[in-house]
Amino acid sequence: MTGQTIVLAGAVLKGAREIGEMCSMGFRNYVNTAGTIFLENLASIFCLGIFVVQILRLTKLSEYESLVLAFTSLVGWGYIFFFTMPFRFTGPFVIMIYKMLFNDVLRFCIIHTIFLAGFSQAFFILFNENGFGGFLSSIKQCFLGLLGEFDLDYYIKGRHPLASVTLLICHIVVITILLLNLLIAMMGDTYADVKKSAAKLWHLERARIALEIENGMSSSERKSDVNKYWVDVKGERYLQVEQVADDRSNLKEGKAEDD
Repeated sequence: MTGQTIVLAGAVLKGAREIGEMCSMGFRNYVNTAGTIFLENLASIFCLGIFVVQILRLTKLSEYESLVLAFTSLVGWGYIFFFTMPFRFTGPFVIMIYKMLFNDVLRFCIIHTIFLAGFSQAFFILFNENGFGGFLSSIKQCFLGLLGEFDLDYYIKGRHPLASVTLLICHIVVITILLLNLLIAMMGDTYADVKKSAAKLWHLERARIALEIENGMSSSERKSDVNKYWVDVKGERYLQVEQVADDRSNLKEGKAEDD
């Protein structure tokens, strides 16, 4: 009971802060926050989930309570990534995951959905299955084919075994071999791009985090010299960054001079 009270109190305090930030920024700007800083906005979803869980608990809908709580806990742990962003050790890695998910994996899912729907409908027609349940069964079989788990006898024993096996081979070639390897190649390119400009992207995300924190401050707190993280150059604000050369870079520079 104590743990539930602490979680609920934290959700109330954080939810109030998010509502204040939403009012100051505007709902559209709050939702359309660019970059991986959107992870900070997961807090509002987490708080909303906690409130919904409490409502379901009061109404004694335990089945739906467990369902909502499961997704809420996942969102809550996803919010932890926001606190790993400012660190050089983990920040670029989080950026890499973000770019892979919302660029590479998203494009893969869109293309794969088209192929999945096409092959599923083809198998649905060949096996003469009836109703929406039959179509869902075809989708399930095609998805299992993506994972390499398919029953060859299921396709051979159909009304058109030759056509079914031919379509199955085409499905394996296009989905399992072509698209999956294409996804791996795209992820490799993303990894190389992020690694090449990891420092710049990390500083950019730190600037976004600083701006996000500033949006939650009052006017007096923003004007305080203690909280000043930027310099004014010709009327424009620039993030102050202290760059420290590590031992590895010094060793590399020394070797280059010796050569």
